[in-house]
Amino acid sequence: MTTTEITTFDYGQLDGKTADFLRSKERKMREIVGKAYTELGRELKEAQEALAGNNQYDGYFERWLLSIGMNRMQASRLIHRYVLVTKCDEQQELLEDLPVSLTYEIAKPSSGDSESKRLAKSAVLSGDITTLREYRELLAKLEAEQTARKKAESDYEVLRDTIEAVTESEREVKSELEALRARPSPDDGVYRIDTSTEVDGSATLFSTDVRDFVKRYAFLRHYEIEFRTINQESAAEYHSALEGLRSFVNDIQRVLSFSQAKDGIIIDM
Repeated sequence: MTTTEITTFDYGQLDGKTADFLRSKERKMREIVGKAYTELGRELKEAQEALAGNNQYDGYFERWLLSIGMNRMQASRLIHRYVLVTKCDEQQELLEDLPVSLTYEIAKPSSGDSESKRLAKSAVLSGDITTLREYRELLAKLEAEQTARKKAESDYEVLRDTIEAVTESEREVKSELEALRARPSPDDGVYRIDTSTEVDGSATLFSTDVRDFVKRYAFLRHYEIEFRTINQESAAEYHSALEGLRSFVNDIQRVLSFSQAKDGIIIDM
């Protein structure tokens, strides 16, 4: 049997009376076909249930289908369609007027396994969608929107986790700095730390304090004339402080250089 391609007929090429007449014929034939398919589904479902109720007839339903020129897929579509039509009692007339191919699609058990399919099916049951092509176009659009929404949600989750990780890291650093600053000073005014972890933790504090020191006294570099006129006592204070600072810087550079040299040793004798 040759399958005829379905095309859209342009009623506008007819006069009004003839167009209305043909439209009424189309509606009546759709109604006849729709009701016929519903009745076929009813008969098939009842036959299936009768054979399923007896274990000795296992497999007989499919054999019976073949004897009447029908396969299991055809029977399943008609049965699912019948269940849909009878379940949606208020939309029964609407469903029976729709193209059978469309009702087959929304009657599938899988027609409600995603939000997109449920929305597309709802559009058919409300009368907004009347062809299989419209249904598939709407479903494709809804699935694309759902995919885009999931990607956006996933991207947001990744971004949020990244922000939270950075924030937590910043909190940890801030907590370490506050703990170091809050440590009580011994009587001699010299801070002491006991572990390499504390040395590592002091690096950020040291860097921050040095930068603050430089910023605080940067203006002094621009007062050459004024320094020439300061009294000897003040000059001695500056020289003494700078000598101590220079000695401290030399010591820090020495231990850092020693650490880097040790890292480069392959065999330590």
